[in-house]
Amino acid sequence: MQQKTPLSNSELLLETEKLRQNLELLKREKFDLEILLETTTVHADLVEAQLHESNLQLQLEVRERKAAEAKLKASENKLKALLKTVTKANYDLKIILETTTVHGDFIEEYTHNLSIRDPLTGLFNRRYQEKFLERHLKYAQEHQQNLSIIMGDIDYFKSFNDQWGHQAGDIILVEIGKFLIHNVRQSDITCRYGGEELMLILPGTSLEEAKNLAEQLRLGIQQLSQDKPDQFLQKVTISLGVASFPEHGLSSLEITQSADAALYRAKAKGRNCVITASELLL
Repeated sequence: MQQKTPLSNSELLLETEKLRQNLELLKREKFDLEILLETTTVHADLVEAQLHESNLQLQLEVRERKAAEAKLKASENKLKALLKTVTKANYDLKIILETTTVHGDFIEEYTHNLSIRDPLTGLFNRRYQEKFLERHLKYAQEHQQNLSIIMGDIDYFKSFNDQWGHQAGDIILVEIGKFLIHNVRQSDITCRYGGEELMLILPGTSLEEAKNLAEQLRLGIQQLSQDKPDQFLQKVTISLGVASFPEHGLSSLEITQSADAALYRAKAKGRNCVITASELLL
């Protein structure tokens, strides 16, 4: 085996210098790596924080989008329901329009009747009574004719309601209303004045004629039980007060007050009778 020749001093110095340079290079590379590692560590925390913030923002946007989608869905459902309602309403309006067009006269008459008649008895209501009385009183004044009114009050009506109930009271009102309508002239009107009070307006009728009619009506109402099976109708009677133009007043208010005073006297006298306003002066 060949033995290596020892390095000379110059060669040894040269090798030493190379080693020193390599060592210096390694130190610089180590320093650069340490700086890179430190920078990477610092930026890694920042990147992680940014990623976390981005993730939170993304989750918020997802929740907001889902909420917006749910709200939009609810709005769509409401819109569909509204559209369905509008479609039905439009259909109903179309039917009403067609019905009104075909049966316009009937509907107009029916609506008019609703506005002037008492819904329970079918008699004319107080509003129509006042207009009718004013109109026909004016005619009577201009043509020097008589006009009479009869005020009626069902006797012991409150007791009937207390004993038999309000339904029985309603039946009494309806039956008496029917009787009056069928037993006066077409030119006369029968009104429900209020509660159990009734009023008949008789154009062109004298006091004597009105008194005779009132007596006939009183007897007829007293006999209602003969044709009706209802037990509570067997004791129904009515008190009546009669007043006329021009004897008992020149205005509708004066005549009405006179008839009402006569009715009050009939009640005080024992009920189930007819009293005229003239009898109040006796």
